[in-house]
Amino acid sequence: MTKAAILLLSLGLSACTMGPDYKAPKIDLFDKWFSASPTQVSQEPIHTEWWNIFDDALLSKYIEQSAVHNKDVQIALANIKRARAVRGETRGTLMPSLGSNVEATRSKSSSANSSFNSGDIRNVYDAGFDASWELDIFGGTRREIEASDARLGIAKASYNNVMLSTFSDVARNYYEARGVQKRIAITQQNIDLLKQTYDLINARLNVGEATQFDADRARGEYEATQAQLPNLNAALEVNIFSLSTLLGLPPEALLDEMKTVQPLPYAPEIVPVGLRSDILRRRPDVKIAERELAASSADIGAEIANLFPKFSLTGDIGTQARNFSDLFMASAGMWSFGPSMRWSVFDGGSIRARIDIEKAENQAALAAYEKTILEALADAEKALTRYGREIETRNQLEKSLQTRRSAVTLAQELLDAGEVDYLAVLDAQRELTTSEDSLVVSEIQTMIKLIALYTALGGGWESHTQAYADLSQTEQ
Repeated sequence: MTKAAILLLSLGLSACTMGPDYKAPKIDLFDKWFSASPTQVSQEPIHTEWWNIFDDALLSKYIEQSAVHNKDVQIALANIKRARAVRGETRGTLMPSLGSNVEATRSKSSSANSSFNSGDIRNVYDAGFDASWELDIFGGTRREIEASDARLGIAKASYNNVMLSTFSDVARNYYEARGVQKRIAITQQNIDLLKQTYDLINARLNVGEATQFDADRARGEYEATQAQLPNLNAALEVNIFSLSTLLGLPPEALLDEMKTVQPLPYAPEIVPVGLRSDILRRRPDVKIAERELAASSADIGAEIANLFPKFSLTGDIGTQARNFSDLFMASAGMWSFGPSMRWSVFDGGSIRARIDIEKAENQAALAAYEKTILEALADAEKALTRYGREIETRNQLEKSLQTRRSAVTLAQELLDAGEVDYLAVLDAQRELTTSEDSLVVSEIQTMIKLIALYTALGGGWESHTQAYADLSQTEQ
């Protein structure tokens, strides 16, 4: 081995890396929640499988199905596989490249050439191996590997983010459908009640105990309430169609299964939300932004390394003979070995411009990371506020409903005693119908805002990262 080769090899083994060594920025956060009172939240860790607190076996089944069959989840999993392959390809450039060749040629020289042996026919046989190794002396390749590792982290965090949003969408559409079913049931009960009232008033009209105005008013209330059903049924089907698609199924797949009415769960007033700083660990979008910052930092080093020369070791060993039978004789052997250097001495400043580009992108990535953290905190605080206020609204509507029911009972008693007319009863029933529907709407919104709160806190994806391991096994 030549002295130059020994020097190059020693440089390769003691190579350095260019550019900044990445360290995740330290973010100081207050652990106190500002938008919720102590009676609304608990600093106990959140439920990572939060859908199980609703004790709804069908919802849990749908969540599990979506974790496997949702198309966005499958796309995200394929992106992890691609990122792993890119990382493997980049890592491979650190190792020597080995090749082999076998070649046989037959040629005839020109007879018009006056040189010796002109017009001869020749056979040449070659066989051998060649190798090349670009030494990563200035760490450009290692920075590229560092960047590909970070981008694999982005793919994994993106998969978690898709999981989180998918589970949220499944639960939201599921409970919107259950809420609409409850609204349909209440509306149908009120239709039946108003029909009974109309029939009663119409019967009294026939015997002169009620006016036509009373009968028309009762019929109008009955028909107006009936008109609510078509849109409610349409809303139910839309939710079921969306739910089916989230599970990777045709839109109509769940129509029969979802016909069985299930009650809306009663959303808790106190929710375990953990510490506010836990968001940095749980939120996949924060992880994505952090890994993008890490990749951007590594890209700077990879570009800086291009300012320096690139050294390689190349060599080949083989045999060459004019007769195939002589190809494997000792005298047919040949070899070559030597170092090489490539260095872009002048490029019009394009390398330094690319370095400036990467530095600017790194500054943008840092700002994006900090912005993502601020938005994550704001999402959680806003979700807490909305959930807490919806709980207050629901509780007030429950009190209002009790009052409306008492009013209907009292109006009926007064009607029987002859102290009020039918209009008073109809007004009381209409107000009761409005209160019942408003309460159900608030119950639906309470569930939706609770789901949004768990989404903002970043919980739900942790129990399904087994797909990483499964993917690794399939690649082996």
